[in-house]
Amino acid sequence: MDIAIVGAGISGSNVLKSLITHPNFQADDLIDVYEPRQSLGSGLPYEPTDDESIMLNTSSDVLSVDENNELDFTEWLEHHFKEPTNFEQLVSRPHYGKYLVERFSPFYTHEQVRHVQNTVVDVEVLDAATKEPADDTQDGNFVYRIKTEDGWQDSVYDAVFFSVGHPEYNDFYDLKGTENYIHNPYPMKEKLANFDNNQKISVVGSGATGVDLMRFFMSNYELEQPLTFYDLKEPFYCVAIPYEKDDFTYHLTKNWVEEQKEVHGGFIPLQVILDTIKDDLKQENAEPMAVYNRYKSGTLDVFRKAFDMKDQELAAVQKYAANSVPNLPHLYNALSGEDQQEYMKNYYQIMLFFKTKVPYYSYQWLFELIDAGKVETVAGLKEVNVLENGRFQFVTEDSEAEADIVVNATGFINNIEILTKHSELIKNLFHRRLILPHVNGKFILVDWPQCRVLNQQYGRMDNLFFLGLLIGGTQHENNDAGQTIQQAQYTAKAFMDER
Repeated sequence: MDIAIVGAGISGSNVLKSLITHPNFQADDLIDVYEPRQSLGSGLPYEPTDDESIMLNTSSDVLSVDENNELDFTEWLEHHFKEPTNFEQLVSRPHYGKYLVERFSPFYTHEQVRHVQNTVVDVEVLDAATKEPADDTQDGNFVYRIKTEDGWQDSVYDAVFFSVGHPEYNDFYDLKGTENYIHNPYPMKEKLANFDNNQKISVVGSGATGVDLMRFFMSNYELEQPLTFYDLKEPFYCVAIPYEKDDFTYHLTKNWVEEQKEVHGGFIPLQVILDTIKDDLKQENAEPMAVYNRYKSGTLDVFRKAFDMKDQELAAVQKYAANSVPNLPHLYNALSGEDQQEYMKNYYQIMLFFKTKVPYYSYQWLFELIDAGKVETVAGLKEVNVLENGRFQFVTEDSEAEADIVVNATGFINNIEILTKHSELIKNLFHRRLILPHVNGKFILVDWPQCRVLNQQYGRMDNLFFLGLLIGGTQHENNDAGQTIQQAQYTAKAFMDER
C-alpha cells in the first residue's frame, strides 16, 4: 500500500508514527511525506530554532506524543533541563519542538518513508481499477495522484492524509505585501529581527500570537515607545486563575458521552449537558452564568480585579472548561442539529470566554508592563491605512495614531472561499469539489470521528482524510495541540484497523 501524508508538523508526524507502529503495517508499505521545509516533526509554531521567549500556553502534561505515557513530554523536559519552565511557569515552544523532532526522527528515517521536499498544490481522484480519472459514476474505490509545484508525481496513492497545519493568517486591512508589515510573525527569531528600538511598533490582534509577541519584544528589545496592541474589542483574553482545591467534580468524559448517547437514542439533549455542567459546578460553589456576567465586559480592569482576588469561582469554571477541551468535539457531535444551532447561538461565546485565557503569571507580567508604560492596549480599531510616508495610521472610534512597524496577530482564515485566494491547494481542491465548506462557508466538511472527506461528487471518501484547524466545524474548537495529537493518532489507527 502506498500512502501520502501532506504536511510534517505535529499532525502529519503523529499520523506517520501511528501508521508505522500499527500491527497491520506491512513490509511492502510505502509512505511519502510531502513537506516543503527541511525541518520535520515540529511544524512552524514549534520551530526548535525559534526564540526561547515564546511559550506554550498549555500544560506539558497534555502534550505527550506517546500514547502509552501521558507524561512523556514532562519527563523529557526534566531530563534535558534543570529549569524546564520560565518565570511564567511555562515551557518554551522551541523546547517542545526539540522534543517533537527527537521523538519523530526514527519514523522519518524509516526505510519505508520518503520525504518529498515540495509543496502539494493539487490532487486527482482516479478509479482504483483503471487508474483513469474518476467521475461520479464510480463505485467509490478510489486512488489518488498528487501534483506539486514541480508537476504531477508518478506515484499513485491508496490513501492521502492532509495535515497541512495552520491556514493563512487573516488580512483584515489588506496590508499583506506592504513594507514594514509582518503578516505572519513566525518564526519570530527570523521575522522580527533587526528592528530599531526607536521605531514605533504596533500589533493588530491580541490572542495567543499577540501574547507571544509581547514576550518576544519585551525579551529582545528595549523599545523607546510603548508596544501597542489594537483590537476590535477589548484586547487580550481573560486571565487564567489557578484553582486552589485538589478535588474537582467533572462528569463530561468520553465515557459519559457514550453512555448518554445510548440512553437518549443517539443524541444527547443540550439541556442534559447544561444541567450536568451546572450540577458539577454547584459542587464547587460556582455558578457559571453569574461568573460570566461578572467578567463578560472583557476589560483589563475587570481582569485585574479577578487577578488580585484570585477569584476561585472564576477559576472553577475555567478549570471545568479546560477539562472539557479534549471532549468538546465529542460533545458537539453528540448534539442534534437543532441543539447544535441553539448551542452556537446562545452558549458558544460563553464557552469560548472560559476556554480561551492568558496564563496567570503572563498576566502579572502584562500588568507590570502596562503600569510601567511599556505596553498599551487600544480597543475599537476601525481602520489601518498606509500613509504616503510609508508609516501606518490606526483609526479607532475616538482616536488616531501612527506606527513604523505593524505585526499581524489576527488569527487564521477559516473561510474556504477566502482561502482559495491564498492557497493553491485549497483553490484546486475546492474547484474539483473534493472539499466543501461545512458551515457558513467555513471549515472543510468531514465525517466524525475519522475525519474522512465528504463531498457531493464522490460521497464519503474512505481513504482521503483532512486534519487540523480547517476541520473545526466538525472537530469543534480544535485549536489545541493536545487535540491535534489525539485526532491524528485516532484517524491513522482507525484507517489501519479497517485494512
